[in-house]
Amino acid sequence: MSDFRTLVTGCNGYAGRHLFKQTDSPIELIGIDMNSGGDESEAIDLREREDLKKLDQYDFEYVVHLAWDQTSKDIYKNNLKASNNLIDYLKIRGIDGIIFVSSSYASTATDIQYTESKIYAENLIFDAHIPFVIFRPDSLYSIDEEKIKEQLSYMKMGFSISIGKGESLRSPTHISDLVALINQVITTGQFTNKVYDIGSSGNPSQAKMLEILASANGFSPLTIKLPTAIARLLLSITNKVDPEQTKTIDIDRVADLERVIEDFGFAPIEYEDGIRM
Repeated sequence: MSDFRTLVTGCNGYAGRHLFKQTDSPIELIGIDMNSGGDESEAIDLREREDLKKLDQYDFEYVVHLAWDQTSKDIYKNNLKASNNLIDYLKIRGIDGIIFVSSSYASTATDIQYTESKIYAENLIFDAHIPFVIFRPDSLYSIDEEKIKEQLSYMKMGFSISIGKGESLRSPTHISDLVALINQVITTGQFTNKVYDIGSSGNPSQAKMLEILASANGFSPLTIKLPTAIARLLLSITNKVDPEQTKTIDIDRVADLERVIEDFGFAPIEYEDGIRM
């Protein structure tokens, strides 16, 4: 039996799928999700406290908390209920450590449900007296990520879409960097009780990221700059992303990597390289 049995919430989401794909022995992953997708050991809705009793049959020492509502009209309410139920259960059960994947949004003052729910969950973990590590990635991506695939589909038709002016800076985080850090924390037991920004060090603008993506795939698209008001309307119709997140478009999100480099020897994948992986 593995010494690194780890419960993964939201195992069928983007980050969860990659964690299962890129994690091998000696870590044993136990997946839960309210949506079926193939990696779940158990279908559990964290918003329903009784559902967590299903976990009593599983042995695990660690938890990676990935499950998160990003699109509904009740993001704050849903995420608070889920996180409260999970942390209350873990405090009673007792575990050796929890890794929470927060967001770079938590480093900003942006007043949106998504940001507020991430900060709330971070504070829950601070007060839970469970050893923890919190990672705040910016713009998780890989060539198979949905927003990347969507942009590539536009580029094949000769255009790309930028929301707003495209001048704000980002620290895009390759999914493999996040997975590697999670695996490192679990196998070394390095639960530092700290919060870490993670991402690239290059900090390209949104417009530059589109340029890099196009060049790497042999496209020369015309960039259409979509006003944020129109983008918000379209997002509310498609329900792909919470329309509130358009408030963050013109805000720089630049990761401070000093702490994660010092504690974990983090060497980030730069966007120019990651988009080809």
